[in-house]
Formats: sequence, structure tokens, C-alpha cells
Amino acid sequence: MWGEERVEAWVLEDDVWAQVRATYRDRGLVMACGEPGVPVERAGTRYFRHKASCDVHEGGPESPEHLATKALVAVVAREHGWDAIVEAPSSDRSWIADVLVSKPGAPSLAIEVQWAAQTPTEFDRRTRRYEANGVECAWLVGPKNTDRGLWNIRGTANALQMEIPVGLAQCREFVSMRAALTRWFRSELRPRFEAVVEAVEVVTAMSKCHNERCGAWFSYWWLGAVQLQTRCGQIGTVELGSRYPTWVQDRPETVFQQAVHAAIAASSVPAATEYRAEHSKQTNTDYTAQHCPKCRWHLGDGFIIAKYRNWSSYAVPVPLTRLPLHPQVTAVRHLCVDVGNGRCAPPKAEGATYPSERNQSGDVVWFNSFGVNSGELEAGPLPTRQRGASGSFTRSSM
Repeated sequence: MWGEERVEAWVLEDDVWAQVRATYRDRGLVMACGEPGVPVERAGTRYFRHKASCDVHEGGPESPEHLATKALVAVVAREHGWDAIVEAPSSDRSWIADVLVSKPGAPSLAIEVQWAAQTPTEFDRRTRRYEANGVECAWLVGPKNTDRGLWNIRGTANALQMEIPVGLAQCREFVSMRAALTRWFRSELRPRFEAVVEAVEVVTAMSKCHNERCGAWFSYWWLGAVQLQTRCGQIGTVELGSRYPTWVQDRPETVFQQAVHAAIAASSVPAATEYRAEHSKQTNTDYTAQHCPKCRWHLGDGFIIAKYRNWSSYAVPVPLTRLPLHPQVTAVRHLCVDVGNGRCAPPKAEGATYPSERNQSGDVVWFNSFGVNSGELEAGPLPTRQRGASGSFTRSSM
């Protein structure tokens, strides 16, 4: 405070700054912590420093990069309709935020700038202190604090950069800090993605029906991954697992069964099995089982993967379909720019979500692997049917 007026050194016009320097001894200059302050200008940077030591402000003297980062955060926030206060104290002065930003309808956010090294324990302590007051906290951290899942920054006071995610596989790039903060305060850095499935990875193996009255050749199949298109136009894949999960009730195969059957029927691969609900008396389990496409014989479950089979993977296009993905899968921060469809705002997944499944006890179990990657499916297309082929298969076809 300069007398009764709150001032921020970095935003003052030259004539006002000159008045502050000329009159602060008479009018008084008090820092956010309540301690006396002194106006300082060095190498073109204006700031206030403590006249004596302070127990509330943490980290000691601020570097030019620290001062410049705080100022830039406040400037960009205000340009996009946010209220921003540099060196904002709590009501009891138990903490002072580097920059406190707020907006109607949004919780207050304390943005802390940390160029100096700081321990994980100290990060946690200071973050919890804000959260205890109902204030969210975000950290902009310099090179001495990387790999903490925080917002990384680098550069000099005159050339600041900030790292932002640009793809679904957490691909990140350093861009100018002004550009990054602009994306941030426009809410273009979204914490989740919303997508529809445009192709699936079908894993197949040829086999023969063990119903002695049938003996038809068919293709066991299951989904190894799905290819997504996000609302903001990005392409990515979600791995559903590297092996066939057994004894589960809700399977993503049922969602795409019609499209997969049609694609396999038009290929040189034997007809696809049909997924239907079934009950196993032996295990007293309700689950979704594969059935022979010709006689509809129940083919069991566990032995399908336990027995050695030559599995092959193919990419199959499907009509754009919304698959209820597990919230842990959709929690990917990415640059979400409106390309004509709005921005990602995932609906709450109800009922079955993938890649989780439920076992016979009703517990949610994860496939043995999953992940979100940028780009299209790596599997190739289904083999085409040779002209004049009858569509029948014999043992020698394996």
C-alpha cells in the first residue's frame, strides 16, 4: 500500500512511479505482508522489496525472471477478463500468493512461481495451505523443479517460455509464455478429452466349432484398441489390453459387433463369432461369451486365450460411435481448440466404462494394460476376399 492506495510496481506509469519513489517515506509504503517496503528499479525492472526481513514472504529476494513471470501472468489474466492481484495476501496474512486470479463462476486460483529449487514436501505444504482456504493452486516451475507434473517454465526475464500439452499422448512443447498463458486463460488447455470412436483394432484367430454337428470354421475376435477423434479434431488411440480378458459381463465388442461382422464378412477371414450374454453353470458366472456364427453354439471363455492360437490384428473402420470411456482414460490435459464442434466437455460415463470390466464377483478389474496415444491404429486392413472365392474354409486354410 502506498498510503491508502494499493499499487503494483510493474504496472505503474512513469510519472506515478516517480511520485511513489519521491513520497513513499512520507506517505508510507507497506508490503502485502504488512511490513515496510522500498521501491526499487534495476535494469528496467520495477519492484518493491522489504525494508527488513520478513517471515511471511518465502524464498528470499526475487529474481528478474520471477518478477517478470508474475507481471506477465497478471497482464494476460486481465486481458482475458480475469481479476488478478499480484502479491495477494489471505485475510489473516498466513499466505501471500504470487498472483491470485478470480472470475465470476470460477474458484479463486493462486498461481505460484518457483524458479528456485523446492522439495516435494514444501510444494505439498504450500499447496495444502491454499486448499485449506478454498483456493486452488497452480505452480509455474523453473528448470530446477521439472518432472513434477507441474507447469514448466524457462528462459530469461525478456524471453520467457512455458511448456504446454499439445496432443493426447501428453506431447508437450515450449512456447512463448504469453502464448501459453493466453491458451490457459481462454480455457483452451482442457484437463479431459471427449471423443468418438472411428476405428477399432480387431484381434482375430481362426478356429473350428467344437459342436460335432456343426464343425464350421469361424474367427474368434476381440478388441485390442480403439481409434478416437476428439471434439477438438485430434486423433488418438486407447489401448484396451494386450490379451483377451475372460469372464467379464460388459464388453466393448458388443458396441461395434455389427460393423465388425460386416467388415469380416467382406474379407477373406472366416465369419466372426457373435457376442451374447451367457451363464456358466460350472463357474456360476454371468458373462458375455462368444458363440458360433453358424449354429450359435456357446464357445466358453477361458480356454479361448489359454489355448495357443495364431492371433492377427486388423484395423476396422466403424461408424462414429461414442464409447463410455473410464474417467481415468479421459483425464488427459491437451490443447483443445474449437474446430467447429465446440471444446471437449466429457459427459459423465454411466454404466459400463472401458477399458474397465467387471469379474464374476462384480468388482471392476482393469485389463492388463491400457494407455492413450496420439495417432492412428498401427494395425493394417483386413485381407480382401479373392475374386471367385466361395467363402468356405478348410483345415488347410489355417
